[in-house]
Amino acid sequence: MPLKAPQLDTRSFEDLLSEARRRIPRYTPEWTDFNPSDPGMTLLELYAWLSEMMLYQMNRVPDRNYIKFLQLLNLELRPAQPAKAYVTFSGNRIETIGRGTQLLAQNLGGGAPMIFETEHALTLVRAQLSKVVVFDGRAFSDVTAANNTLGVPFRPLGWVPQVGSALYLGFEPPRRATDGLLFPQEMRWRVGLPAAADASRGSGCETQRCGTPPPPPPVTLEWEFKARRDDVRWRRLNVLADDSVAFTREGSLLLEGPAEIEPSRVGRVQEDLYWLRCRVDEGAYPDGAAPELDFLLANTVRASNLTTVRDEVVGRSGGVPDQAFELANKPVQAESLELSMEGADGQSEIWTRVDDLLASGPDDAHYVLNPTTGAMNFGDGSRGRIPTAGVELIAREYRHGGGAAGNVGAGVIKRTRGELVGVDKLTNIRPAIGGRDEQDIEDLKRRAPQVLRHRNRAVTSEDFAALAAEMGGVAEATAVPLAHPDHPGVEVPGAVTVVVVPDHDDYPPRATDELIEQVCDGLESYRLLTTEVYVKGAEFQSVQVLARVSAPPHASGDAVARDVARALDHFLSPRRWQFGQDLYPTSFYDVMLDVPDVVAVDSLQIRVDGRPHDILTQRVVVPADGLVYGIDHEIVVRPAEDR
Repeated sequence: MPLKAPQLDTRSFEDLLSEARRRIPRYTPEWTDFNPSDPGMTLLELYAWLSEMMLYQMNRVPDRNYIKFLQLLNLELRPAQPAKAYVTFSGNRIETIGRGTQLLAQNLGGGAPMIFETEHALTLVRAQLSKVVVFDGRAFSDVTAANNTLGVPFRPLGWVPQVGSALYLGFEPPRRATDGLLFPQEMRWRVGLPAAADASRGSGCETQRCGTPPPPPPVTLEWEFKARRDDVRWRRLNVLADDSVAFTREGSLLLEGPAEIEPSRVGRVQEDLYWLRCRVDEGAYPDGAAPELDFLLANTVRASNLTTVRDEVVGRSGGVPDQAFELANKPVQAESLELSMEGADGQSEIWTRVDDLLASGPDDAHYVLNPTTGAMNFGDGSRGRIPTAGVELIAREYRHGGGAAGNVGAGVIKRTRGELVGVDKLTNIRPAIGGRDEQDIEDLKRRAPQVLRHRNRAVTSEDFAALAAEMGGVAEATAVPLAHPDHPGVEVPGAVTVVVVPDHDDYPPRATDELIEQVCDGLESYRLLTTEVYVKGAEFQSVQVLARVSAPPHASGDAVARDVARALDHFLSPRRWQFGQDLYPTSFYDVMLDVPDVVAVDSLQIRVDGRPHDILTQRVVVPADGLVYGIDHEIVVRPAEDR
């Protein structure tokens, strides 16, 4: 438990004035007029006010000492973290969208639009994907509607994939004659996994392992295309990268584009389309592990809520020790800053950013950056070189931005900053995640003991929970020691499962696969080599209360029912509930009786995950990775009988 700084003197203005008045008869008995209009009383009030100000400043001494201690430990406020979203483009020309292309999202809080920048270059597929067909080894099934509808999953290779099962992708020919190729040399796809089918329970995402990913399924998939209408054999396409691991994980897919292709017909599709397919060539998926997708989208790339600045003149060196300069924009993504010194002769030198100058020598071109303030500090000639007098400091490139405002909803990123030739439409089909505002001083003081305990190494379960909670997009986190997702209920030495709750307004707040992947990447650098770390979203249990309460005859029954339901939802809020905290149904009596105008609780029933919980004296067991939430309470209010 963190230490709380005591208040050294608790006396207020009234206390000081009263104490002074009590001393008047002892020291000045001739003073008998204590009315506020007396000039002497006015002076006492003035002195009491001045004393209160001095006490206020003195009471701040412990906080100042605490902050100075944090500075001594080199702890700084965590800078704002950028939100990330996957954006899908469409267009009728093969245009390359460069890395760092700026996109605009509407700022729902008002003000200028927020800027997102693409993290990879993307060359558009000009043809429009119009048909998605699955061949399960016996028949063709059209799953185009499912692929185009978010939240409607489909099996890309059938329910029981076997050799020969295939996913066919048909592209519509352009309506107008075009020059050049329809497909680029590299096609970038996004493979999306569905949320949990049971909305009443479950985290809605897969558990992911940090570090070494699980072994790929024992199956070989071949990507092919049909070059000509009369071809019997399909031609092979090279898979340049597959983060989805044969459709088993959420990720990106980079494929070679066909050099020449003609429209043809496949299966029961009576349209001439350009066809690609993914076919099971060898092996099989394990039982019960057939892939299921939410969508497969072309022309999709990740974008971050950051803005790139280039060739910013920061200042000119005075040639003195311990110089400090500040960038024009903040907070800064530290790893993106490229700083150079340019002399009068036009020669430039790149300087290196380090965490501190303690190990720097007199000839080392090192500097320290504070990402929150954008301040850069240089050496004193003993620890770190002093920039030569007269040289210009130029930030060749850096990225700045971030914050919780970047967690925009789906479909909000709709346009580019400036004209982008060849792009007809763009959108993010899922919300942006991971954005977090700059840390405030109170949060740093609260988390400082945890930082000192883990020291950037995750050993105990508390260390994993503290590190996960510091990452953007995470509201709460816990870690279950000795827990392995493949062996529930069995203690597995060396395994730990980190459970996270996202920082968004969904109810219940289910973690997305993108957030799970982000936490995995963040924890990987902290875990010990011998520790197996798994990350998942919280398991949720829905609790429905069916109650009959009595209220005074003059009370509005509908208003009382609404207030009771709100009180129950507040009590069952997953934001307030502790992981693994069991629920005692009898506690609902206190919750409802605390609502104004509720005289009595006449009857009470509850349902957990839709099933009746008949014995109210029996607790509802919540697993260590679980939380509860209220849903669809049914409250009946009747007038209390006056006897």
